[in-house]
Amino acid sequence: MIGSLLMALPAGLLLALCCCCQSLAAAELKLNPRLCLHYPQESCELKVKVSWQQQVPACLYQKAVPKPLLCGNGGEQQLKLMLTSHTRLELRAQQSGVLLDSRLVRVLQVDLNAGDQLLKRSRASWGTP
Repeated sequence: MIGSLLMALPAGLLLALCCCCQSLAAAELKLNPRLCLHYPQESCELKVKVSWQQQVPACLYQKAVPKPLLCGNGGEQQLKLMLTSHTRLELRAQQSGVLLDSRLVRVLQVDLNAGDQLLKRSRASWGTP
């Protein structure tokens, strides 16, 4: 069915669709690291290496924030983020705003006292002989 639909399209339109899809599909956003550890009552400061390769200029956004973090054709760049929860970073075409790729940066809280509390609870459950 898709084959017959493609046969019915004019060759110029089909070529334009293929070129558009190739330039959009070529984007691959790379983030390193994608995990941020922090202590309670502190925000997570993450220095992340960001890179992408894209034929058309693109911008990196923090999801639901209208202002871009970075714009350009890619290459490796350093970015400093202050995070309090998991955050999705989105790569969008600069002209059209079309979503090209996205990655999730996870934020985990480290509680050094949690291990001691767990040990005390498990010992208390042993009871006295």
